[in-house]
Amino acid sequence: MSSAATPALEFGPILRAMKRNKVRFGLIMMEIALTLAIVANCVSMILDARREMARRSGFDDANLLSVRSTPFDPAFREDGYLDNSLRQDLETLRSVPGVRAATNTNFLPWQGGGSSTELRASGSKGEWLRTQIYPVDERGFEALGVPIAAGRNFTTEEVESSAAVFRALRASARPRGADGLPAQKITQDVVITEAYGRLAFGGNAPFVGRMLEDNDGDLYRIIGTIDAFYNPYGWPIHEYAVFYTNKNRSYEGGAPYLVRVEPGQGEAVAKAIEQKLLAVNGGRNLRVRTVTEIKGQFFGSKRLVASMMSGLVVLLVFVTSLGIVGLTSFSVAERTRQIGTRRALGARRTDILRHFLLENWMITTLGLALGVLLAYGLNVGLVSTVAGARMAWPLLAMGVTLLWLAGLAATFVPALRAARISPAVATRNV
Repeated sequence: MSSAATPALEFGPILRAMKRNKVRFGLIMMEIALTLAIVANCVSMILDARREMARRSGFDDANLLSVRSTPFDPAFREDGYLDNSLRQDLETLRSVPGVRAATNTNFLPWQGGGSSTELRASGSKGEWLRTQIYPVDERGFEALGVPIAAGRNFTTEEVESSAAVFRALRASARPRGADGLPAQKITQDVVITEAYGRLAFGGNAPFVGRMLEDNDGDLYRIIGTIDAFYNPYGWPIHEYAVFYTNKNRSYEGGAPYLVRVEPGQGEAVAKAIEQKLLAVNGGRNLRVRTVTEIKGQFFGSKRLVASMMSGLVVLLVFVTSLGIVGLTSFSVAERTRQIGTRRALGARRTDILRHFLLENWMITTLGLALGVLLAYGLNVGLVSTVAGARMAWPLLAMGVTLLWLAGLAATFVPALRAARISPAVATRNV
């Protein structure tokens, strides 16, 4: 073995040494490959989760409060009492200092669920298209902080008349025709999201003035649209929603409200709301939460999984680095005589250091080449059976670079120790 062999000439001896120790080097290469496959996919899922958690709903989330009034006083069983309580609550909420708008609705950003139905363009024979559907009043979009993109908002008169129609329908079942559908059709004004309009009408805007229909043949006249919208109801209807006018209150379900406050006033307004509403009517329980808190609870499990995956990534890279350190240290101890002989023949310390770094580079490269195949195979399996996005090649390239650097760093200390072995010490250890 030449004392001043070039890196190209050292490939042969290193490969022959690896063949003589197939199990040892094969295990470390497999460890590197598995580490790359797992780390790359974990990081891909972590980034996907962070993108999901950072996604904007389109509402004024930071300044929204959810208020839920749950009655226990039997007086709330009577419709007139419920209506009076609802009116008093809204007047009280809107009079609290720091409140910009308040609405009665069961729509709640980041609740991860709610009400849904299937509609389609009126008169079409196409498939039924599922969407979220929620009742609101005339202050609903103002409370959400969402402007009407096209058309108009609901009026107070429409809210009142719609509530009367729904009460009448609940009081007496609608007569059915021979086809099993209600003989009396209802036409309801609605505001929809632009995304649902594009879905229902094939992307042919404008949507204002068009009609939707449901399974009962009832019609929904579009009077307005809103643009930005995201609520994680469930795939694939995150961006699809229809809002109609109605009062949302009952003895069993209570009365839900959304309150939009001035920036930075959430905590103070929340305390004032609870005190003032209970002063108006104490026959119920109140729960006041911020939408930021609701969003945090919705993503709680995802945040926990992301944290655990981050810990797993760090642990895997650390364990793999320890494996490389152990392998290099064992090689140094095993080849003490060879190192001493090379030093006696004139090899410099840099030659010994380069030899072990080159050996590690070859092992790591072979492991990473196998790891790339495993990473993409694992990603395809995860995407097809669970969920998530395809792995981006820049992410895999970053993983390869990270493990290359980790491998070199793990090798450097044992290799430096090998370079410091003197010919005399090597001879005594024969």
